[in-house]
Amino acid sequence: MSTGDPRVVPELFDGDRLRQARIYMGLKKVDVARAIDVTPAVIGQYESGKTRPRSGAFASIALHLGFPPEFFERRRPVTQVTESQAHFRKLRSTSKLERDQALVRLEFLAEVLADVERHVQFPDVDLPSYPVPDDAPDTEPEAAATAVRSAWGLGLGPIDNVVRLIEGRGTVVLRPAVGASGVDAFSTWMGHRPVVVLGSDKADAARSRFDASHELGHLVMHHDAEPGRHVIEQQAHRFAAAFLMPADSIAREFPSRMSWPAFFNLKERWRVSLQALLYRAKTLGALSPDAYQRAQIHVSRQGWRDHEPIDIGLPEEPALLGKALDLMRAELSIDESKIAAECRLPDAVFRALLEGAVPPIQPRPRIAVE
Repeated sequence: MSTGDPRVVPELFDGDRLRQARIYMGLKKVDVARAIDVTPAVIGQYESGKTRPRSGAFASIALHLGFPPEFFERRRPVTQVTESQAHFRKLRSTSKLERDQALVRLEFLAEVLADVERHVQFPDVDLPSYPVPDDAPDTEPEAAATAVRSAWGLGLGPIDNVVRLIEGRGTVVLRPAVGASGVDAFSTWMGHRPVVVLGSDKADAARSRFDASHELGHLVMHHDAEPGRHVIEQQAHRFAAAFLMPADSIAREFPSRMSWPAFFNLKERWRVSLQALLYRAKTLGALSPDAYQRAQIHVSRQGWRDHEPIDIGLPEEPALLGKALDLMRAELSIDESKIAAECRLPDAVFRALLEGAVPPIQPRPRIAVE
């Protein structure tokens, strides 16, 4: 796409790509307008497709946003992900810009995954469907978790690695730096492929396993549910608790009276947080409401809400996408830069999207001059 020919730009410029690049960079229309010396209304017209920039304005846009000119070309479909498609935790506590940034990351990720799947074959998607309506009794999420464990032949014991388990069933899991305090883990379907995004800033392995199980619950139970509502999040929490701690087995292991050493042992065995264990014990009747309340007071006094005792190791790391990229590199001589170029994304944006699956760029060695 030539930025020097004013006849080419109006024909090929895609305003929706401007929307994506602007939001990804965390900018408002007024920010871009100020940088290229136009009004915010003009940026809005560019994004809506009512008008298109001439070559000078286009070059300024590409330079300011740090995206290559070819990124803004038409002729390739733009994947759009809406809030109704993605299950964000704490949806109402986040700003619109934070949510829009997360959605644009998903849009870019969908294009990257589609490109990768043109070259390598991911595992077939094997996720049971167990729709749970809003007004379902609390036992339904528990039944859904039991059905998934049964369908996958998991038995009633602890799950060794939740992330690898769901990856093996065809779900792509990523752990990029989410970058927004209000946007926690989230999940969505990208066409036929389920995707779970876990925040790399959550370094607690037990809570991260619970997050992955929570998002699995959304994928299994909430195909058509409106995301972000309290009842939906509560159902996913109940699913995660039952998925990680099946009632038939965990109930037999709870101590007959409150014992912190016993709960520490259970945390190591089941690889879940003390808070999750305490709540599960209360839910299943192993702890009375009064005993649960006393335990919560003790947790607060000990400062365990932020830093629990008993370290169960590092959070589980995704591997599926990284293995796909390794295979493409080794067998097809297609490296990350080529995939980024095929998707017309800046290298830095591509690596940020797939953080953890793509090796960091190695700095060039410096020549010593004496």
